[in-house]
Amino acid sequence: MPTLKVAAEFDQISLVYDETRDPLDSTTVDGLAAALRGAGVSSTLEVGVGTGRVAKPLSERGIAVTGLDASKGMLSKARAKGLPRLVRGTGYRLPFRDHAFDAALFVHVLHVLDDPEGAVREASRVSRVGAFALVHPRGGGPPDAARREDEPRQLVRAILAEQGYPMPERSNPWTKERDLLARFAPDSLTVVSEREVTEPLRARIDRLAKRGHRNLLTVPPDVLGRAIVIARERVGDRTITYHRVEALASWTAARWKSPSIPKSG
Repeated sequence: MPTLKVAAEFDQISLVYDETRDPLDSTTVDGLAAALRGAGVSSTLEVGVGTGRVAKPLSERGIAVTGLDASKGMLSKARAKGLPRLVRGTGYRLPFRDHAFDAALFVHVLHVLDDPEGAVREASRVSRVGAFALVHPRGGGPPDAARREDEPRQLVRAILAEQGYPMPERSNPWTKERDLLARFAPDSLTVVSEREVTEPLRARIDRLAKRGHRNLLTVPPDVLGRAIVIARERVGDRTITYHRVEALASWTAARWKSPSIPKSG
């Protein structure tokens, strides 16, 4: 999908983005900061910084973060949080010199990109150490963990289809991340946090009601509203438990200097 179209969609959801996403828990942020410092990183470019929901706590832990995003709306939210170094741009052509940062970081962004491998290569260009990405790796939980976590969205999708409003099928973001890791293997993959999460299904459905996901932007508000009411009735007080693993993948800058390593694709 063209970058300008994706940026426009994120502009639309920027006002409710933080309300519709799980914040990284302090254990994950601590683990992420520790892993970056352990790799010799004290300054990083966060590609796809969004509203700064990760850059802010990372900066509070001593990592100097410069944020880049293609969406004006998302950058406005990040700026309101007091983040001083924010740049509008695309991850495919970064407006920085070679080795301008210790590292470049993607936080659950690679699944949004049409050419994630190209973005990682470009991120490595501006990095002294290399490119890093926080991802949900394979393993570490039951085989249906991703399906469980995605159950509320699939339920609303099914109800919309019942009402004569079928949604285009999109790959699960976690599945896309894992497919990328298999296709474009990182040089290392370090688990930074692992935990069981239990929450009411209704809470996740309530987040969908705020239209904070790009695939819901084309659904008329009244149609989505009826689907949300039905979904709440169907789940009642039921809770959902899933296993969440956050891991830091890294592609070292030295990888791209060796002609013996073929490009993915």
